[in-house]
Parts: sequence; structure tokens; C-alpha cells
Amino acid sequence: MASLQDQSNVTALQSLSDSIASMVEKVGASTVGVRARGRHALGCGLVWRPGILITAAHIFGRAPATAVAITARHAGADLALVGTDAPTDLAVFRLPDEELPAVAVSTASEIRAGQLALLVGRAQGADVTARVAVIHRVSGAWQTWLGGRIDRLIRLDASLHGGLSGGPVADAAGGVFGMATSALSRTDAIAVPESTISRVVDDLLARGHVTRAFLGISAQPAFAPGAGAPGAAAASPAVPGLLVTAMTPDGPAARAGLLVGDIVVDVGEQRAASVAELREALAGHIGKIVRLALIRGGAPAQVDVTVGQWPIEARAC
Repeated sequence: MASLQDQSNVTALQSLSDSIASMVEKVGASTVGVRARGRHALGCGLVWRPGILITAAHIFGRAPATAVAITARHAGADLALVGTDAPTDLAVFRLPDEELPAVAVSTASEIRAGQLALLVGRAQGADVTARVAVIHRVSGAWQTWLGGRIDRLIRLDASLHGGLSGGPVADAAGGVFGMATSALSRTDAIAVPESTISRVVDDLLARGHVTRAFLGISAQPAFAPGAGAPGAAAASPAVPGLLVTAMTPDGPAARAGLLVGDIVVDVGEQRAASVAELREALAGHIGKIVRLALIRGGAPAQVDVTVGQWPIEARAC
């Protein structure tokens, strides 16, 4: 005969199981399967606002983002593209109607490592799928390899098989705090937090693209000749910066007189010893003149640049 303790454990486990299933059902009502036209890959999306669906941009590859929605009620409804933002791996579509409920959004800033996360998706036949993950790591703001600013790093200990990429990531209460993606890290799945999603959605709805500052250079970390750089004089301090390796023809940097081989040290009053620092220093300065402090041919120099707007096809800074 089972002991009272065994019965209590079974009851607690059954209660947890039923609670997870209820939360998955709740989030699943706002979850849509997304299939790119001409591609077999199935992704997932979530209704972020009434009539507005978000998904992972990478599921469309390099093809135009044309897709159909898969739900229990819509087996192949066409989606109208609002815009995509590869640096944050977000694509925004308009749904054909507002019948599907929007997710209940929770605050990603309260997420902690060790908490449980519910990943919800839809299978090819429109069935709801789910996975329970653990929040592996939580940290501050960071930049993706294409320069997208993600307001909070949230790593999951789960792989995103079965079309979960682009789907909602919810807390134990069913509040959605992010979108799952496998494209922003080579190792772990990432949850793009709700604050980043809202910011990108607002930009795409308003302009069809996300505005980012742009100089039109490719650069890599380097030291100007100094102590700590190979062959430097011991008495000279090393100067960390960004070596300009290429420039966009007629881009802001080229028009201002920046040269390949220059080492950018400061942007205004901010250091620029990494590409992330450079992008951070340029943020919010589109259309404004900023002064770049350089090392050119071993000597200090300055160049005033009017910061441009990041072109959709650009991959430089």
C-alpha cells in the first residue's frame, strides 16, 4: 500500500503536470505555425498584438519573407509582411484577421537563471507542441554579430527542434517574456526579450525597417604602435582602437576623409576599442556630426563624420 508521503508526491507531480499543460494550452492559443513559401522548413510565430504576428527572420533564409500561417483554424492563410530585421532575427507580419488572441506579455527583466521556461510551437499538422526548458544564463544588454541590440541576454538549455524557433517563451504563469531563436548563438537557444521585440515591432510598423547608425566601415580591434603592440617602443603606451580595413564607397566615413589603415580610438567622448563600443557610441546620432579621434600613420588625427543610417543590405559598421 502506498504511503501518505507517496500519495502526496504523486498529487504534487500531477498538479505540476496539469499546470504546465494548462499554461501550454493558454499560450498555444496565440501560437501560429509559419511555413516559408518554397521552403520545407517549418517555424513558429506568436501573436504579439491583435492582428500582428512575429516570428524568426532566419527561417526564410535569403529568400523574400513570404509565408503562410498554420493554426487549428487557418491551414494556409497568407501573411502580409510588415518588415524583417535580421540583426535581431525578428520578422513581423499582419494576420488576415484579429481572431487569434495576443499573448499575455510578462517582463523579461524579472527572469532569473534556474527558472523554468515553456517553449510552445505548432507541428506541421497544426497540433500544439511544447518543451520545458531551464533558463541557463541571464545577463545584460548585448549586440548580435550583425549589430542588433538585444536588451537582455537570456540563454536556454534547450535545442529548438520541431519548429520551435520563432515561437513564444513563457514563464510558469503563462506570461510570454520572449521569442525563441536558434540563429543568434552557435551554442544555446536564445530568448529575444519582450522589450527588444516591442521596440523592433514599433520601428517596423512605423518605417518598415529599423534605424541604426552607420559609418560605412569594416574594422577590427588593433593597437596603435605603443608598448604592448608588437615592435613598439617600451616608453610608449599602447592605444587600443579599431583598425579600418575597408570602407563603403561614398559612405559617411569615405566622404569625411577616413582612410583604410586609420585606427579609430574615440567617438566623441566615448572609447571605440571594439565594434560593440563603436556601435554604442554612434547610437542615437543619425544625421549628427561626431568627431572621431584617430591614429593615422602613428600620429594623432581627427575626422568629423556625419553619421548615416544603416542601409538594409549593409553588413559594415
